[in-house]
Amino acid sequence: MAGAVFSCKIDFSNGATFDPALILDDPSTPLDSSILGTAASDILDVTPYVIFARIRRAYNRTADSFFAGTAQVRLVDEAGIFNPANTGGANYGKILPMRKIRFEGTYNGITYALGSMYIQEWKYTSPTGYDPAFVDLSCVDGFQLLNLTTIANVSGGTAGQTTAQRITSILDAGNWPAMRNISTTTTTTVQADNGTSRSLLAACQTVEQTEMGAFYMDENGFANFKSRNDIITASGGTPYIFTDVNSTSAITYQTVAFDLSDTGLINRVSVTRAGGTTQTVTDTTSIDQYFEHSRIRTGIMQTDADALDQANLILASRKEVGTDLTLQSITLDLFSDQDPNRVVAGLDMDIFSPVQVTQTLPNGNAVSNTVVAGVGYDITPRSFTATFTTAQPFAIGFVLDSSVDGVLDQDILSY
Repeated sequence: MAGAVFSCKIDFSNGATFDPALILDDPSTPLDSSILGTAASDILDVTPYVIFARIRRAYNRTADSFFAGTAQVRLVDEAGIFNPANTGGANYGKILPMRKIRFEGTYNGITYALGSMYIQEWKYTSPTGYDPAFVDLSCVDGFQLLNLTTIANVSGGTAGQTTAQRITSILDAGNWPAMRNISTTTTTTVQADNGTSRSLLAACQTVEQTEMGAFYMDENGFANFKSRNDIITASGGTPYIFTDVNSTSAITYQTVAFDLSDTGLINRVSVTRAGGTTQTVTDTTSIDQYFEHSRIRTGIMQTDADALDQANLILASRKEVGTDLTLQSITLDLFSDQDPNRVVAGLDMDIFSPVQVTQTLPNGNAVSNTVVAGVGYDITPRSFTATFTTAQPFAIGFVLDSSVDGVLDQDILSY
């Protein structure tokens, strides 16, 4: 059996909604992610024309926040079907910016979404003396749409809403479609919305920072908002186990990158709620050993006590460097099915998937337990690789029966 098979489809229909219509027994349209409706009717499978595709959805380790997903795709055009000047072509009048594009990988009869984005730019080039033309697509995810939408007053944005309720009110204020997965486990409450003019994305990220949660676009193009409890539960789940030696109980990989650095180290934290008093906590032992690494955060939590709790949790999760190498990234070959479990893992893993990775080293192996924070795919007609970057989220806690986040004298209770 071959490895993963890549596919790329462009939806020329109008509107932001990908409309992953619910189809019974189809793994690509799961319950709670798909919606009732008819499938989009103007879809073109451009897979045969793809020379390469590069897809990225990631986390900014410096800002501790997610940023827009992107993709670059090159198509070869031998018949002018993507030429916007081809008045007789089937796609004439459709070659427009902000058309929807979806990337998928299929293995063993199951299709996995890799990214759902919007084409921001079509770049058409036809080199002199060379017959085929090339079309380079620059793509962005829904963050671009949120960033271009301005809101002011948020209907229902009253004091006492949970962060999840506020995210819902903000998305409603910007007329974001039903493509959303909002946490049901938030407990932090927020102040009344201040009614200032700002982008829809900035408003959502303020709530993300207040919750110490995560706001990002998932592989289906849905706006996701996870609470810190969601993050803790996910990171404490059963990890994907990888090793660089053949094993029946672990998955092989191609390359890994480990480091031992002060990236992410924080030993002085100041958190200020709007209209509140700055709450600052420090760890003098860490400062004495590594010098000061400070972080300043703001939020719209209702009480200074919540701001203090957030500061203490950040300090607890980031004050130590540790003495072990920490995983930065892991790359998997999905083109070969020499290890079927590797192909499935590479297509199935996503943001906040827990991983345990072992690399054999002289006189002491490197073993790292962490979570996925960024996903990337590089595809050509003869290759298909997945690279997962990792990071320690702010939100850490004690998860019962977890081998990763349920270790006595090591893991802590979250607020």
